[in-house]
Amino acid sequence: MTYTYKFKIDAPTFRKALYFNAFARKRNQLVFVVAAWVGAIMLACMNVFGRLSLSNVVQICYIVVLLSVPLLVFSCERGWREYRDSGLPERDRSISISDDWMKFRISGNPDSEKVGWHNVSAIFELAQEFIIYRDADQMVVLPKSVMKNEDIPLIRSLFASKLGRCYKTRGVVARELYTAS
Repeated sequence: MTYTYKFKIDAPTFRKALYFNAFARKRNQLVFVVAAWVGAIMLACMNVFGRLSLSNVVQICYIVVLLSVPLLVFSCERGWREYRDSGLPERDRSISISDDWMKFRISGNPDSEKVGWHNVSAIFELAQEFIIYRDADQMVVLPKSVMKNEDIPLIRSLFASKLGRCYKTRGVVARELYTAS
């Protein structure tokens, strides 16, 4: 059976996916980034206010860490603005999902792209969308709002059977799955 969905990705949804990709794709990544940033703030304060004398190497390290989070946020915001201003939010998209492949299409592009399951690196299910990674740099957002309620468990089980450990649920979705079973 093939499931086909047509939709548009608005700028706020794309922005959410960018931040997910930058900060929360790896489960403990956000915790590590926040801990490193807080540690760097503490080192900077102790160094600036004279409680601790640090070597130049350590100072350079905490400055780099302090700059990294704002640069990540800037990168996400820049990507979001580029997407918002590119005209892509108004373009229709479609995705077809079968037992053997997924097919992606954006209106205005000459061809659609058929991808075998072995070429999908990961799928994350969030509360309101699926984020499908074809590789580390290319993601497709599939909003759940375009799907029939009865399709969601079927698509979820198809993703889980085809990707195994590379299909992951995050946040509210994980709690929903455990309370439903």
